[in-house]
Amino acid sequence: MNSFKDFNLSDSIVKALDHQGFTTPTEIQAKAIPALIAQEKVDFHGQAQTGTGKTLAFSIPLLQKVDAKNKQTQGLIVAPTRELVLQICESLEKMAAFSKGVSVVPVYGGVSIERQISQLKRGAHIVVGTPGRLNDHIRRRNVSLKNLSALVLDEADIMLDMGFKQDIDFILEKSCSERQIWLFSATTNRNVDSIKKKHMNDPVSVRICKKNVTAKNTEQFFCILPERYRFQALCRIIDTQSDFYGIIFCQTKLLTADVAQLLTQRGYNAGSLHGDMDQKMRNKVIKKFKSKSIELLVATDVAARGIDVSDLTHVINYSFPEDQDSYVHRIGRTGRAGKKGTAITFINGRQVGLIRGLAKRTSSDIKPVEVPTVDDVMKVKIERALGYFNDLCNKNSSLNGALEPLKSSIHTLSRDQLVNGAINILSDKFLRAEEIGKDIPDFSSEDFESRGYRGGRGGRDSRGGRGGRDSRGGDRQDLRMTKGMSEIVLHIGSEDGIRKSDIVRHCVSSNAISKNQIERVRVIKRRSFVVVSSTIAKKALSALKGKDIQQRRVRVGLSNLN
Repeated sequence: MNSFKDFNLSDSIVKALDHQGFTTPTEIQAKAIPALIAQEKVDFHGQAQTGTGKTLAFSIPLLQKVDAKNKQTQGLIVAPTRELVLQICESLEKMAAFSKGVSVVPVYGGVSIERQISQLKRGAHIVVGTPGRLNDHIRRRNVSLKNLSALVLDEADIMLDMGFKQDIDFILEKSCSERQIWLFSATTNRNVDSIKKKHMNDPVSVRICKKNVTAKNTEQFFCILPERYRFQALCRIIDTQSDFYGIIFCQTKLLTADVAQLLTQRGYNAGSLHGDMDQKMRNKVIKKFKSKSIELLVATDVAARGIDVSDLTHVINYSFPEDQDSYVHRIGRTGRAGKKGTAITFINGRQVGLIRGLAKRTSSDIKPVEVPTVDDVMKVKIERALGYFNDLCNKNSSLNGALEPLKSSIHTLSRDQLVNGAINILSDKFLRAEEIGKDIPDFSSEDFESRGYRGGRGGRDSRGGRGGRDSRGGDRQDLRMTKGMSEIVLHIGSEDGIRKSDIVRHCVSSNAISKNQIERVRVIKRRSFVVVSSTIAKKALSALKGKDIQQRRVRVGLSNLN
């Protein structure tokens, strides 16, 4: 099918497609829609990757089957997350814009169930929900499935991996026997096969296999790094990009939270998303990420499902993905809507073969890439510092009259004093040594060549031993607090005009810490961190509470790294 108009669709759906600019169906849509709009009952399994148009593939046939005059629930869509539920509802509402009287109701956990009950009582032709909340509504008899025409399981593999098998079995068992089951997934596994065998009748299966299943607008790279260097490498990559807006994938909830915490401590606008977060906090983080208040989202695979952001510049695989499908799902989040994207995967030496296999199976060009050096980072930061300084020099202050005493004092300074002062101010803001660090050794050459990797068009020049870190841990202090030490957090930073010397002076004046008891001080945009011995941390914390810095009341606490 070359056009949606080649399908036997209702005029209202055709009008909605034209209104949204959809003319040509994707491969999954071209294969699914004709089968699902047919008059005869059919159970269907569509397997396709993220970004291939699965939502429209089942939304169009579902709306085609709805009888608006019948107020009973005729369509049920089950999805793993609140975000995906809302996205599906939005898509359905757009497609139903010219279909009079069709109502779509979302139901999900983390919000009041009473409002959902009220909406369901008013009538819902299509209900879209998460497994747990749907289960609740069915048990309370708020949703009737006796007149159901089609039941859609979207991202079925993810729902089953998240532990929703019992909820899904319950929903399927409570639905009428005449309903059709349309199952969509990115992968096929034992859990998916179990659903098909137990609940579906001779299902039609369609699998979309592209020669290159990864995003064509996404450049793919890999970087060989031991885990102890990965956080420093991540910061280098972010620092050398002019506009970084992306997702950093980690394998575990604990690592996700730790990496996000470390990024925040370094002054990046970062947030985390993982399974231990409640719905309210999850919603808050996603809202900030979509509005770009958070530019770096550290997430697990499951937690990131259902987040639809079209202009991501980067995806970083901090942890190696579990399988090919996870890799494709991850990097498919950048390089969308005709925009260029970059995906970088951190691996260890033993995983070079896995990268080679991924490149071969996905017909992708996954090229080696080097971690930016200290010189690379310095060059970018100096350019930004100069740009910032030039803007300041050409900016007129609204306090001109009040600043005359300051101007007079500055005029008395020598040229060398002014240059030195400007350099110190800019260095404190842009060039803090503890954030730039030392060069990271090159781990590529031996593993890269000995394992015969030949994927990728470009070679890699070995810089061999850029040195600077010992074999015992290098950047390890960035990943955990030294044993026997604690870190105190003060919620005030460089944006408030605070310097390290101000923090040291404040701590010493509390009479709980002497200068030689302070192990390390860091100041970032909105927070400052003081490392002291754990034996005096509580006493120091107590002494600092309620104390002002430069006439500002400051909250204090212990870092999560303790």
